[in-house]
Amino acid sequence: MKIKQVIIVEGVTDTAKLKKIFGNDNVDTIETNGLALSKNTLNFISDVNSTRGVIILTDPDGSGLKIRETINIFLNFKCFNAFINKKRINNSKKIGLAEAEDNDIKEALSNLISFDSLNLSISWEEFLKNEFYKPQARKKIAQKYNWSEKINSKTLFKWVNYINLNVEELKKIVGE
Repeated sequence: MKIKQVIIVEGVTDTAKLKKIFGNDNVDTIETNGLALSKNTLNFISDVNSTRGVIILTDPDGSGLKIRETINIFLNFKCFNAFINKKRINNSKKIGLAEAEDNDIKEALSNLISFDSLNLSISWEEFLKNEFYKPQARKKIAQKYNWSEKINSKTLFKWVNYINLNVEELKKIVGE
């Protein structure tokens, strides 16, 4: 399986993992060097995105979330995002892409999410009124999209708007 877009990862072990799964000639990556993401790297990612497109596939931890947000904002959310389910990584020391199961990575790349920063599909008032901010609701919504279950209310609010979820769709997810 050849992946058309370039995958943004944090480091060399992530690149090695993807090349092992898909083959050296079937996947290209850009490494951010973790939180040491430079302006030059961001500009390079932007250039690649305009020609081939990019998929952000960072570790499902706090650093990965910061890197993902920085790149999404820099690209005006015009890219794809893939999420690994943190709970499925069976490693007590490190929870990263390199430690994820091959099938979980393939699944994440099969369920790409596009964010849209220009749309407000649910207002903050609706978000509060329907209690989507409560821990149990946040957890269910996060599980549905392989987001961190520790996602805070403000980030969850932004992300449900980025993927254009409305009140009815969120109620369905929370009710499942």
